[in-house]
Amino acid sequence: MPTYLRAYLLATAAPASVVTALLLKLPPGVPGDPALAGLLVLLGAAAVNFPVMISWRYKADAAPAIYLAFVLLFPPALAVALIGLSRLLGEGAMCLRRNPTKGIRRRAPVDLVFNTSMLMLAGAAAALTYRALAPAAATGPELAELPAAIAAAAVLYAVNTSFVVGAVGLHNMRNPLDVWVETASADFKQTVALYVAGYLLAVLSNGQPWLAVVMMVPVAGIQLAIARSVQLMEQTIAAVESMADVVDRRDPYTYKHSQSVAEHAVRTARQMRLPDREVELIRLAARVHDLGKIAVPDEVLHKKGRLSDSEFELMKKHPETGVEILAKFPEYKRGRELVLAHHERLDGLGYPRGLVGSAIALGARVIAVADSWDAMTSNRPYRTALDPEIALAELLRGRGTQWDPAVVDAFTHTLPGATPEVSQGRLAEVGRPLLRSLGAAVGALAGN
Repeated sequence: MPTYLRAYLLATAAPASVVTALLLKLPPGVPGDPALAGLLVLLGAAAVNFPVMISWRYKADAAPAIYLAFVLLFPPALAVALIGLSRLLGEGAMCLRRNPTKGIRRRAPVDLVFNTSMLMLAGAAAALTYRALAPAAATGPELAELPAAIAAAAVLYAVNTSFVVGAVGLHNMRNPLDVWVETASADFKQTVALYVAGYLLAVLSNGQPWLAVVMMVPVAGIQLAIARSVQLMEQTIAAVESMADVVDRRDPYTYKHSQSVAEHAVRTARQMRLPDREVELIRLAARVHDLGKIAVPDEVLHKKGRLSDSEFELMKKHPETGVEILAKFPEYKRGRELVLAHHERLDGLGYPRGLVGSAIALGARVIAVADSWDAMTSNRPYRTALDPEIALAELLRGRGTQWDPAVVDAFTHTLPGATPEVSQGRLAEVGRPLLRSLGAAVGALAGN
């Protein structure tokens, strides 16, 4: 972990301690039910240890529902202390546990400090917001105080995510706003559901601690629904990718072609510093970009030699066929456009729609370069694989006409020992006249 990131994570402890101390100077108010406080602390600690994956990068747990209940039920200083204690117990337990597959602890001490401190700060901001908007909060949440509870939940979410995206931005050297958009798109709906459950938890358990346990049933139900939804999505994606692999296996020359294209596309997208959400979208589309070839007859797909005009017209339909198949799967709603446009060219000579320039989705332009590279550097029925030097020169020859210049430059940076400057030198060594004549044939074959 970089020193500056570790410093950022640890630095949250100081303001959390100061804020908690300052809250003690506020009028104490009604302390609340100690039995309920203890029960919620334990429930929050347990919730931390049962997170679910809500995307390939993000996890969520039910603890936010309990943190909101603390804010609504107890005076600010006590609410913040209870949030800190609950998180400390939960994270502490995870520090003692090891991941059975990786053999490492599920939480590092620095993560314990950061997560506990930032949630205390978020809880303090939420508690002060609720206190300001609902002066009668000491008696427990009521229907009249619902707007104040909504405001407190919004502040709790905003402050919490601000610290998280700041840490992720520092770790990945990315714009925190981009990270926030990704985070919100991944967990916002689930968080809203948990905050609704947290509000009901506070309302029903106030004065009746045993109802807190009962209310954990719907909270657990939300977690289970999230887990099942993610599991279904992952199974659907795995099934569609298996279909794409079957298409690749129809021809021994294209075995694992889609996997290779996806790997090149991901490396290129990361080199371009695209948001993680876009990188994952590109990966999903690249893995199934040739799915439509399932409708192309074997005699066309395996033909040794140049395709006839009628055969090429048949081959050109595979992006549209792939989109028709993917239309049945909501997980590919955004990725369908990339599959449809991965054979478009900047100069408008691509297919199936003849799009020009920026009208082609950036993800499709990334996949186009990765697809062409893998096609040129792999053996095919009609030719042997091109030497990487020649394939790279061909990419540079089509830079700005067939392929996006920024994408080609980013791709060259992902090749071992290659930079745009070195690649331009290689191009000169091979000779432009030779490449112009070679490029016409290679470009047509790579587009098949």
